[in-house]
Amino acid sequence: MKKPREQDTVHAILTFLALHHIPAWHMRTGATKIGGRFIRFGVVGMADIIGILPERGVRGRLSWEQPGQFLAIEVKSGKGIVTPAQQSFLDQVNAAGGKAFVARMVADVVIKLGLGVPFPTVGGQPISWATARRLSKDGP
Repeated sequence: MKKPREQDTVHAILTFLALHHIPAWHMRTGATKIGGRFIRFGVVGMADIIGILPERGVRGRLSWEQPGQFLAIEVKSGKGIVTPAQQSFLDQVNAAGGKAFVARMVADVVIKLGLGVPFPTVGGQPISWATARRLSKDGP
């Protein structure tokens, strides 16, 4: 079986976060030359995924949502290495009260965020995220 590419893991994490109603976006960074001009987009070291962890609460019959916590996830393959710029970005987010970490698979996100079962199931049996995505579109 082929090992998942980093972009596949990014997509799986974004799908998982969406299922938990956590707004998140894939950030693309880099540089290119357009019309003889060098253009940089994004910030060097910025995490692959940024989002907002919503704070929810219930008191009696009232429920509310308060401003959330900044989320930054640097996605790496099994052998990928975090660069000093990426580690610096994660450290800055954590120091400012956000939640930032490295994830190599969806299970890492589940553990870091304490969101419960890391893998979707059908009839109590674990299934792949690709299968879960197909089932959500097509039905069982």
